[in-house]
Amino acid sequence: MEIVKSIFEEAKLIKTVSRNDNRGPMRVLGNDDELRAFGIDFVPRETRTYTMPRTGTFFGIHFQPAERPGAKLISLISGRGMDYIIDLRPNSPTYLKWEAVELSADNDLTTYIPTGFGHAFLSTSDGVIMLYQTDFHGGKGYTGRLNYKEPSIGLELPIPVAEIADYDAEAPFLNDI
Repeated sequence: MEIVKSIFEEAKLIKTVSRNDNRGPMRVLGNDDELRAFGIDFVPRETRTYTMPRTGTFFGIHFQPAERPGAKLISLISGRGMDYIIDLRPNSPTYLKWEAVELSADNDLTTYIPTGFGHAFLSTSDGVIMLYQTDFHGGKGYTGRLNYKEPSIGLELPIPVAEIADYDAEAPFLNDI
């Protein structure tokens, strides 16, 4: 496991360990000892999968407010897509800036998203399966949300949104939070 890139210093792009033999591929997606060695204190408390059968499925923008902190590790088991990390720390010099990285089942990359950052994802292939690990128990009502069309953020999407949950499509804009 290695840190490929720091995004806004605290968020990380991680290259995971992948092995392949006659039984097929195996990938180590998280090892708390190795993460701690990189300064990441992350122990999964909840693990989910999200299946996105259609290209253009959009997920987010979700974030953990300061009163309900939590971090996420995002990996893809199948397919490919753009993973967005948005700096939502009001006192940060990169406030409302974003960075996107391509995740795929083939590139062995994982994103680490700490408290203070928003997360969004757009599938760029059919058949995406996302592994979504958090160090908190959450879900609707626990996670903050922000509309992906927020003009002060200006997310650039490589393809149009074809599918989005009402929960995300109806998320508030920054002025309404």
